[in-house]
Amino acid sequence: MSSPQDELLYRDLTREDDVGLVLRGLLHIEHQLIDIANTALPFGERCDWGKFTYHVKVELAYACGLPQEVRSTLLKLGKLRNDFAHKLDAAISKQSALDLYNCLSAKHRKVLQDSYKVMAGGPVFSLDKIEPRDLVTLIFLNMHSATKAAALALRRSAS
Repeated sequence: MSSPQDELLYRDLTREDDVGLVLRGLLHIEHQLIDIANTALPFGERCDWGKFTYHVKVELAYACGLPQEVRSTLLKLGKLRNDFAHKLDAAISKQSALDLYNCLSAKHRKVLQDSYKVMAGGPVFSLDKIEPRDLVTLIFLNMHSATKAAALALRRSAS
């Protein structure tokens, strides 16, 4: 079952050009990072999250329980976003998509491959055949799910 926020994420990732995909994808992940921190911190709602950089939000979420394997990929996504934020004609290259994919843990690669098979109707996942934009979209979906799961795990351990 998907939430309204999940459906907004899917719409945002599919409607945008490459710059919009990367910028909006990271906005959705930042929302999850803030949720992790607010869940773990006793007075997280007191923070002015707009004053925190993306990198600081990742590190704070990591300190609150975000897994290391997710942290590494999120930092790489942040670097991609920074590269895109300064170019009007930025596009997702095959190499940048592969670099992100290679940053994923074995567990997250498997989840991504399984998601691809479901979404594409069963074909075998192949890095040679998937479009860079589609690969990056799957990575954003994967990382969004991972951050959402981390927030949920924190809520469960707190109750």
